[in-house]
Amino acid sequence: MIYFEMYPGDYLKDTTRLSLIEHGAYFKLMLAYYAEEQALPDSLAELYIIAGAITGGDKAAVKKVAERYFPVGDDGLRHSKRCDEQITKAQGRIAEGKGRRDARKSNETERQARTRARRTMLFEDLRAVGVVPEGLVTMAELKALHVTHVTHSESVTNAAMSRVTDRDTSHLSRVTGGVITGVNTGNQTPDPISITPDTSLHTQRSLSGVTDAGRACLLMRQAGCHSTNPSHPDLLAALAEGVTPEELGDTAAEGLSRSPPVAKPFPWAIQTARSRKAAGATPTNTTTTGGPNANSQLGSADHVAEQRRKFEQRSAAGGFGGPGGDVIDADFELVQH
Repeated sequence: MIYFEMYPGDYLKDTTRLSLIEHGAYFKLMLAYYAEEQALPDSLAELYIIAGAITGGDKAAVKKVAERYFPVGDDGLRHSKRCDEQITKAQGRIAEGKGRRDARKSNETERQARTRARRTMLFEDLRAVGVVPEGLVTMAELKALHVTHVTHSESVTNAAMSRVTDRDTSHLSRVTGGVITGVNTGNQTPDPISITPDTSLHTQRSLSGVTDAGRACLLMRQAGCHSTNPSHPDLLAALAEGVTPEELGDTAAEGLSRSPPVAKPFPWAIQTARSRKAAGATPTNTTTTGGPNANSQLGSADHVAEQRRKFEQRSAAGGFGGPGGDVIDADFELVQH
């Protein structure tokens, strides 16, 4: 014990007949009792050493106090009822305090794990749509980015964050696609690998570890469509119908190259690409430069205008669609099978 409770009134009442030396002997024995949290030895010789008794008077005082206030019990040790009660009470407080400290530590560990899991989820969702936040971004800023670029709904983001801790969090240390997930979730120095996107042409096309919906949103954002949603049902339906992420990116670029540009390129590109897929047509506003492995790039404005002119000529001549036909409101060329 590092302290004990002292009741002066009770002490003085019980020790009124002790001399000054005997008071000293009592205190020395009592302090040893509390310090060791155990009864005193029966041997007077050992008690003399504990109390520091040297002279005959000192030893007589120790013997008197020991026999009156620390009688020998059944276990062969000298006990004090009050000391035993105080030690038992103190040990209960210590155990209770340790339990509270352990509970607080466990709660804090759980809270930190929950925060890391949520930050990881937000980082992964944002990376899937081409947004790479700084490693030391706050949770509030990260959540705002997620609402802006992924869900477009604060309630949906909140629901996703509340569900994330129900998942298996063992993936926090997993390495996926060359990017370490679950990092930069605290106040550590950010790992450059985790916050620096690979801008090589190969990475832009392969995007290892990213879903088709995420790749489509990234390509559409690269084309200038700044509002995308990888979980949008129409986008998922388009991909299920066979529309490729590259076709969606090219279609978004086409819509934004118009004069004036389409007002809502994200839904327009999805609907146009789905219609073209159903009609067996492909967009014509792209060119490929830089060899067979290069990225698709938006064609020039003159190229787009020329394709529109050809489309209008063919439509007027009944080349396809014909009068009353189901012609898609977009620029494309027929794919010959």
